Amino acid sequence: MATRRAICSVWQKCHHLLSPNCIRNRLDTTIHRSGYPARRNVSGFGKPLIGLPVTTRLKLSGETVVVEELKEEDFTEAFRLLEGAAKRGDNVGVDEYRNVGDLLEDFCFGSVFAVRRHRGGHHGGTIDALLMVGPCLASRTIRPCLASAQVVTSEGFAREPLWRDFFEMAIGFAKRHPFGFSACVTEVFIHCIERVTALRKDAFLICATVPKAGKVARRNGASPVHMHGYLMYKEFGPADNQRPTLPELVEFSREFSKILEKTKAAAAAASESTSWTPIPGLPAEHLLPGSSNPLVLRQLNAAQPEEISRYYGFYRLAGEESDGFSVEEFPTQELFWQLFQSNYNLVFEEKHSGKWMAVMYFARSLFVRNRDSTDVYDAGLIIAREFRNAGFGTRALEILLSTGRGIGCNLLFSDAPIYHIGSIAISLKQGCVISGSIPRAIYSPAHGWSDVLLFNFTDHKSSDQ
Repeated sequence: MATRRAICSVWQKCHHLLSPNCIRNRLDTTIHRSGYPARRNVSGFGKPLIGLPVTTRLKLSGETVVVEELKEEDFTEAFRLLEGAAKRGDNVGVDEYRNVGDLLEDFCFGSVFAVRRHRGGHHGGTIDALLMVGPCLASRTIRPCLASAQVVTSEGFAREPLWRDFFEMAIGFAKRHPFGFSACVTEVFIHCIERVTALRKDAFLICATVPKAGKVARRNGASPVHMHGYLMYKEFGPADNQRPTLPELVEFSREFSKILEKTKAAAAAASESTSWTPIPGLPAEHLLPGSSNPLVLRQLNAAQPEEISRYYGFYRLAGEESDGFSVEEFPTQELFWQLFQSNYNLVFEEKHSGKWMAVMYFARSLFVRNRDSTDVYDAGLIIAREFRNAGFGTRALEILLSTGRGIGCNLLFSDAPIYHIGSIAISLKQGCVISGSIPRAIYSPAHGWSDVLLFNFTDHKSSDQ
């Protein structure tokens, strides 16, 4: 999960991957009829966005609107729309978007569409809604079958029939994406009862609960409060098991890496970047019960290229063996390090031999929707096969949780494929709680598309302030 926040802006940069004829079957429109071929392009890059803007009459509300791709000159107005929703507590956190830089990071390269009231044949005027569509952040592959969709509206367009129309339009875009999305996930704060109810009417189901998903405004003007969130899920087609070959994935990763480099540079220019500080108390020695051979937990030396290669090797091998990871997560070392270099990356090694026993990481949580959060993290652990005995897995997870407290972590998220029984058992033994599942989130040749279980661990000694 360390990769998801960074991947988001790259996935969504590929706005040209979306064909607007996705709404062809839903809306009475005139749209360019040339769609994507039945066998999707390997990388998906280079496809132009066609057929927008388009004027259409919405099905439930009867409103006539103009839909077009969000333009750079609209970023400031789009940010004001998000600000308004945040002040109303309408499924946007109060610090989810702090400035235009945050909007740039998440949306300017993304699949974002502006909706305006039809005003007599021209396309100008105030933005009344934003439709955001892209690959789901919780997916454990760079070529997911799971989409993410979100709708934000002005106060005048927030009533249910209109909102449902907009969400159906967003689902239409997802259905026609060349990645072959077969399902969709969206996140809703639990106090947004009208939104939850509307999604349930359209066959969305709650698949997971996310503690402390963000801070939301209260209508009485009191201080914002931490709010839990729901992950809601809907299938709209069978999962595509015709996966890219490894050479195709490598080629896709190279293009992905180029876009990521540009995206990170643009975001860094617009917003303050966060650099990790050393973890207090590291390196630290530990002993396994009944052993006199000390183990050392330390941070990865990122200045040494051979350490990065060795670190990547753990994830690569785990993916090739379908051992809790997928080879589709990190097909190349270049992409892997672009996504992991901003994490806390740790190594567990034997003191005398220097043999690596396990690797672990901490990353700012993708599930948390407030950018200023410093106490919620995602984490992962991989143990070398030869050391999966004598209680080392249990002890390693104990140390991971303890180390998390050292960086101020009060809430920790992790996940595991449903077939990875060892990880699930150890997590439950250490007091982790299953929040739910994320369907079709990981792919492996041995298991096909599989759900992952979402875990959270709370330090009950911490404050919720």
